[in-house]
Amino acid sequence: MKHFLLFILVGCLYVHPLVAQTTTADTIRLTLSMDTITLDEVVVTERRTPAATGRWSDLHPVELVTVAGSNGDLYKALQTLPGVQVQGETGRLLVRGGSSEETQTYIDGLHVLKPYTSTGINTAARSRYSTFMFSGVNLASGGAPLEYGQALSAVLPLETKDESPVTKLGVNASIVGVGGGGTRAFRRGSLSVDLTYQHLGLYNKMYGGRREFAEPYKMFSAATQFRHSLGNNLLLKIYGQYDRTDFSSYEDGDTRRLFSLGEDNVYVNATLRRRMKDGWEGYAGAAFSYNRQGIRGAAQTDDCWEERQQELHVKATATRLWTSGLRVGGGVESFIRRYANRYAWREVESAGKVRPVVSAAFLSATWFPWEILKTEASLRAEYTGQDKRMSLSPRVAVNCYAGDAVLSATVGRYTQQAEFRLLALRPGLESSTCWQYNLGVQYERGGRLGKAETYYKDYGHLPLWEGASLTAHGHGHSAGFDLFFLDRASLKNVEYRLSYTYNLSRRRYLEYTELTTPQYATRHNASFVLRWSIPRLRLILGLTDTYASGRPWHNPALPGLMNDEAKPYNSLDLGLTFLLSPKVILTASATNILCRRNEFGRVDGRPVLASADHFFYVGVYVTLGRKAAYEVSNF
Repeated sequence: MKHFLLFILVGCLYVHPLVAQTTTADTIRLTLSMDTITLDEVVVTERRTPAATGRWSDLHPVELVTVAGSNGDLYKALQTLPGVQVQGETGRLLVRGGSSEETQTYIDGLHVLKPYTSTGINTAARSRYSTFMFSGVNLASGGAPLEYGQALSAVLPLETKDESPVTKLGVNASIVGVGGGGTRAFRRGSLSVDLTYQHLGLYNKMYGGRREFAEPYKMFSAATQFRHSLGNNLLLKIYGQYDRTDFSSYEDGDTRRLFSLGEDNVYVNATLRRRMKDGWEGYAGAAFSYNRQGIRGAAQTDDCWEERQQELHVKATATRLWTSGLRVGGGVESFIRRYANRYAWREVESAGKVRPVVSAAFLSATWFPWEILKTEASLRAEYTGQDKRMSLSPRVAVNCYAGDAVLSATVGRYTQQAEFRLLALRPGLESSTCWQYNLGVQYERGGRLGKAETYYKDYGHLPLWEGASLTAHGHGHSAGFDLFFLDRASLKNVEYRLSYTYNLSRRRYLEYTELTTPQYATRHNASFVLRWSIPRLRLILGLTDTYASGRPWHNPALPGLMNDEAKPYNSLDLGLTFLLSPKVILTASATNILCRRNEFGRVDGRPVLASADHFFYVGVYVTLGRKAAYEVSNF
């Protein structure tokens, strides 16, 4: 009985009958052994940030959507974390000096080809997927597990909820659109449907910004998820989403070139997880992505650009706890891709197509010999069909626990195939590589968390234009450190976090013929996020202040390349979430309330400006037939 109570209190031990000798009828000898659940397996842990190197965000969806200025967008909320740069003109994730293509998104372990919505020039994109779909978010900004391939800088692994036990129905309306849907729960499973229609016509009339629209931004999205438990140890999940985007706007000032975009996007995935006998855990999944985009007026008046991308990602893994302190796992996966583009303007016409395939196998072993030490070694073997190359990528991670402090270190090699548009120009282009070195310390106690980490990234085989030839002779490096502090205890009902990143990135790649800082990289990034709950008013108040030093740009009046800086970026954002009644939620937010004119670098001496300096949002969410408030998303 004492051993049983110990099991309940400790939580990380299990009773393992190594010896069960019955010397008398009522005497049993038991041995307790430690179960080594690896930190990388736990993508989200409620109210606790994992100690794994490079992982910063352990945030519940409610925490993310109430980040002031995020307007409910997952990627905008993540830009307030250390290591992530502000990207106001595109909305995408740039991590530790890497480009946005170097950060990849995975849902339930499967790759998402196009996670961002398509927008106009210098207009921030948003996530295609509702934050409330997921049980939580944990960005791996460095030293990610080798299970996640094809990402040079960072990985965003998202896990959908395993169950939705309550039948519910809801609708919502906002200044930018309407939506609704619900979940039907049944024995051992559920079926969810969500429909959304966005139309920015009303918003543009109220506040048009710098862009003049001939047809306002319109997007229709339909999503569904089926979850079913096929037994006590077997879970099936199927998710699918389709969205259609259309708009047209005038560009290039006086020339008034009409830029018209139409896009179709499909993403479907299916996963099966099973716990088997003898400690085995199995996983199998497949994801299909398809994107077709057509643009008129892409670069010249009346030209036409069409692009089609598709990807089939299949994956299977298995892990097992062999003995106390040792867990071994591995898997195989393949990315089967197709890409084609066509450009036409007057008598000029060009086209390109490519069918790149990447296949990989990975193996990892986690050893937890003592309570204060965890080590992990892994290896990934990858074959790329375009250049017919085999590569090996090792990774070693060590965590050392000392009371409430954790010291961590990782060293790993990562590879990523070149962008589709570059492969279409040169199909045999070699994949890029990046060695990552990370060293960090974390301290957590009494509702407060502090973390510091330093990193160095060494790039090789980057795509580089040498005259008219596209080669893989580029190289570069990125170095810096991240600081993070989270406090949930000092003030009642108040949570705040501070983030700071220093980064020095230099590259010789694409059009940068000299080793220089790329246009998107900033030296200093900092943010302050406050979330204040006021129970008496049934109100959540959010405040976010974000700062970034000036972007580099090439000033021909000065010597060197990318030799000048634009003015720094700063935005103060405000958000309010108010529970009007048990069935009605009102949410409002406004960005850049101090009306600052922010720049995102300069081109030919002219500042690069977002399509609008401010954005505001007002929405209401209503539950139908339930006593609890609608969850914004039905999933």
